[in-house]
Amino acid sequence: MLILASASKARRTLLDNAGISYKAIISGYNEELISKVDAQETVQLLSKAKADVVVSKISSKFKQNSSKSNESMVLGCDSIFEFRGEAFGKPKSKNEAVERLTRMAGNFGILHTGHALRFSSKSEKDFPVITYDGLLEGIVSTKVHFVKASKKDIENYVNTGEPMQCAGCFALEGKGSLFIEKIDGCFSNVIGLSLPWLREAMKKTIICQNII
Repeated sequence: MLILASASKARRTLLDNAGISYKAIISGYNEELISKVDAQETVQLLSKAKADVVVSKISSKFKQNSSKSNESMVLGCDSIFEFRGEAFGKPKSKNEAVERLTRMAGNFGILHTGHALRFSSKSEKDFPVITYDGLLEGIVSTKVHFVKASKKDIENYVNTGEPMQCAGCFALEGKGSLFIEKIDGCFSNVIGLSLPWLREAMKKTIICQNII
């Protein structure tokens, strides 16, 4: 079974809609522990850190209970929106959200999502204990183009509260879609994780188990 190391409702909805069986375990990782570097390196470091924390939680639980885990893959994800070289996480205030969205109106930015999939490289029939020794990592980047919007429209959107929970101050799957002109790249990546990336990564875990 896939374990999603995230509290994100948007990521859970993506997996639900794709018919992927999973269980969510919140990592609780303190993102401030990662020194701020460039956006792409940050999302990759954070996604791996979140996956590793959940792996430790699972391993500790089943070690104490002396039972076998069927939680064979752990996926960590993290997203950052990059606008003109500046990394945008979740806004700290409504004023900051309005300021960001005003700058973004009529322009474009890039949504980077880091993915880290922990898995056991050894076949279950030959090695019954899940080791999580395998790691597949990847960054998927999608260009997002915004329509020109008035300050009043932006303020009304911010007052819905939706932008306050999103990297980049917009939710493609929500009211924020009204401000998106087009996207270049993976659609689901903008929502929280790239389903095409995950599909290929899960296929690779099976190949690894068969050749090791």
